[in-house]
Amino acid sequence: MKKLFSIIALFFLFSLCVHIGRALADVAANAQIVNQATLSFDDGSGPRAINASVTVTVAHVPGVPTLNSPADDSTAYTGSDTPLDFTYIITASGNGPDTYTLSSSITGQINTSGAAASLPAAIQLGATITTGGSTVAVLQVPSDGLTDASVNGIAAGDTVVVNGVLRSVSAVNDPATGTATISLSADLPAAPGAGVSVLEQQTFTLTVDSGTIISSGTDIAVTAETSASSAAGATLPDPVFATFTGGSAALTKYVRNVTSANGTAGLRSFTVNGAANNYYTDGVTGVPGDTLEYLLLVDNTGLGNVTDCTIDDVLPTAFVTLVADAYIGANEVVYVDDAGAETQLSQESDADAAVVSGANLTVNVGSGATAASGGTVAGGESIFIVYQVTIN
Repeated sequence: MKKLFSIIALFFLFSLCVHIGRALADVAANAQIVNQATLSFDDGSGPRAINASVTVTVAHVPGVPTLNSPADDSTAYTGSDTPLDFTYIITASGNGPDTYTLSSSITGQINTSGAAASLPAAIQLGATITTGGSTVAVLQVPSDGLTDASVNGIAAGDTVVVNGVLRSVSAVNDPATGTATISLSADLPAAPGAGVSVLEQQTFTLTVDSGTIISSGTDIAVTAETSASSAAGATLPDPVFATFTGGSAALTKYVRNVTSANGTAGLRSFTVNGAANNYYTDGVTGVPGDTLEYLLLVDNTGLGNVTDCTIDDVLPTAFVTLVADAYIGANEVVYVDDAGAETQLSQESDADAAVVSGANLTVNVGSGATAASGGTVAGGESIFIVYQVTIN
């Protein structure tokens, strides 16, 4: 019989422990559990009553946060340490506010050296658990013991997840004791019962830097793995793949005889100053006094940009002379961008992007080119310049 009573007692104790464990998971951290008892008695002077109470504060039970992985992405490589940003979504766990540690590392890199990943060191998120009496618009939760405009780290303007539904917080009323309320910007599909988690959600940015390209004209591929952790443990490392597309520039020189059109190889038509003409890469002939027009074509056949683009051309001045005022506005060079828009440039050292110094013609080309520096030719784009000389 004693053995039977012992078994029954052990079973009751086990059931009580399980119930208490579940209760802890269903009560918000910092909730004040106040237990008050009253003694009623008559001490000869009449009926009296005295009270005694004790307050227990519910401890924080941490949880492992949830990370929502961003999609893989790509961008044009524009130079060493080109950045590419990825936006992660992190959702709190546990029954109260917590600080989650963020970490990321480079686990793979192709065609680059020195790739790196950076992100905030940590992020703070609020969390609480509903009591009874919540509606679709207002959540009832335990006070966290402080009279302020936030409860367990949740304040107006925050984003929370309730039963898998995302909502913005419009207001918080948090007295020192009792029940706090969280007002939502839009109604929930249904009013949550007691014991439902209210979890803050935020975003953070992971920046992957490309490092320095090894082989130009070939893409860079970088893998970064990111995780978030608390005292309860860490998320599985989440990989993202960053691609940095490389540019691949080519320069081709064409010529045409303006005075007597001819040529045998590499025929291609280009339009300059509204007139389409045939240019050649070889087989053009001329006699003294003929005018030749040279065309220098820059092709970016890659997907990424090529930057700081400058064309330098050494004129064979023993045989030819640059034609002054050959183009509109008494200019010596015409620059034509990928869309066909023309810019007339002079040979003087002035504010435009071309200059002739002795036998050297220098033209800064590409988007954003100035007299001081070359510009950018984007992936898949082509630009060209033309100028004229006469055969001596």
